[in-house]
Amino acid sequence: MSLPVHRRLLRALWRGVWGLGAAVLLFLGWRIAVLATTPAERQADVVQQVFSTEALPPFTPEHLALVRGLRVWWLPVESGAPGVDPRQPLRGADSSASSVQLAQQLLATDDAALAMRRLVEVARWVYPFVERARLAPGRYAVPAELQAQLPGVQQGQFQLRAEHLTLLRGAIWQELTGPSLDAVPAESTEAEPLWPMPFIDGKRPYGDRSYYTIDMAELLGSPFALDARGHAIIVPARDAALKRLHEETLTALQLLFLYGEMDGMAPLR
Repeated sequence: MSLPVHRRLLRALWRGVWGLGAAVLLFLGWRIAVLATTPAERQADVVQQVFSTEALPPFTPEHLALVRGLRVWWLPVESGAPGVDPRQPLRGADSSASSVQLAQQLLATDDAALAMRRLVEVARWVYPFVERARLAPGRYAVPAELQAQLPGVQQGQFQLRAEHLTLLRGAIWQELTGPSLDAVPAESTEAEPLWPMPFIDGKRPYGDRSYYTIDMAELLGSPFALDARGHAIIVPARDAALKRLHEETLTALQLLFLYGEMDGMAPLR
């Protein structure tokens, strides 16, 4: 082999080596960037994507599977009200599992990105589900692990009344939008991300009055009588019954998630 040909081969070899090295460095840089992006940051991107469109995503059996696993909580603000736990939105036997991992278990998938997106989409579907889901009044079994946490449960069952559903559907729900939605990633951490789950306003759960049982009575179609000045005459026994009914909306909401049925679900693709 002549010397010029030999030199040309060496130069070509070096160019190949340098090209391969550059490709490896580029790949490693991409991987480092991906790994440096925390789950909370990726979740914030998904939240913005899902909430940036006005139309609801189609409701599918995947969404229903996650609705069945939702965990209710009592908002500790003034009179209090039910909603979905924003730090632990899903129930699960494994207390060490993250919300995304629990979503993966419920969806039977290894795709963490899909599970995260579906859970965020469910956050948008909570209130529409409460409005539209069908569930007849009657006695319903309460899972054993929830019985001690939910009011009104007797012998493992709860008597769901039409009044519970009327209150849930007529309540003032707070759904995260605008600045409140932007606060979700700000308050999230990698170890404990927040999820944009809606809740009923604990300060004014059913209307603008400072005493919420007056709004409840009107919503249920049986308002308190008024005195000569137009003020509601609060009957203590009825007031106490309305307060118990309000507390029981926590259990009613959990049962609606567990047993409510939705019409017109989109098929899985």
